[in-house]
Amino acid sequence: MSSLNDCIKFHLNIEDPNIIFSDYFKKYINGKYHNLYVAELIQPYCPYCLFSNLKHNGHYTSNVRFITAYASHPVITRLKKQRVLCNACLKRSLAQYNLINKGCYISNTSKRKILYALLSSMMILIIYVNN
Repeated sequence: MSSLNDCIKFHLNIEDPNIIFSDYFKKYINGKYHNLYVAELIQPYCPYCLFSNLKHNGHYTSNVRFITAYASHPVITRLKKQRVLCNACLKRSLAQYNLINKGCYISNTSKRKILYALLSSMMILIIYVNN
């Protein structure tokens, strides 16, 4: 499982040690084959008091979209975020991931790639109009 986890992290360029990939498969969605990766985002400590004795209280599953170099098969990561209850401060929290904004389902790397493509096409258009 460790080699599968490392291989998927390398393919998606993810360096977070709190994400553990468990499975992958292809699924036919809206007329296209998608590569789906199943991952769990663990929370090692409480974000409020930094206490590590947590009570696990289920998962919240979200589908995060990635853009890869091989764009004919889009990549979706089914990310299971841990819900935890801290035994010290009695606050509830949900594991957070720094590559996606809260409440968003598109990764920040995908947003940057789209923005770069738009800016480069605008630059080509500006050069064409000026000449």
